[in-house]
Amino acid sequence: MAARPEMPPARRRPISGMASNTERGAEAPPGAAEPPAVDRPRAPASAAATTRRVPAARNGAGAERWPASDYAATRLVNFRLPVDLHDRFKALVREAEARHPRLRHPSLTEVVIALLEEGPADAEEIAELIRRKRVAEHGAEP
Repeated sequence: MAARPEMPPARRRPISGMASNTERGAEAPPGAAEPPAVDRPRAPASAAATTRRVPAARNGAGAERWPASDYAATRLVNFRLPVDLHDRFKALVREAEARHPRLRHPSLTEVVIALLEEGPADAEEIAELIRRKRVAEHGAEP
């Protein structure tokens, strides 16, 4: 009986729509140079800033949001959340699911994406947001 080739780890398999530097299941030999990254044409930030903002109602106010143009194209963001904030918002997501049964499978990821879409619109608003957070956290701007 012939031995079957070992299956590569699942976390290294490419996912459809994901850019991959190697063939499916093939690994580059140690010390091999990585192939050059493929540059994709991107719209300039200023063009995106003028064309993608849409009005949205938030708490009765006329807020605006930045909807994602493609929810299939994603980046993995690995960051840590303070436990109390994670627990608070996870509980709110569960409560929303219980109160609104037609809202199927809400997730904390959706909440974070929605907050980013409805968040600050320019560098000045980002700077002010960071300042307020630092003052609240440390009592002074570093």
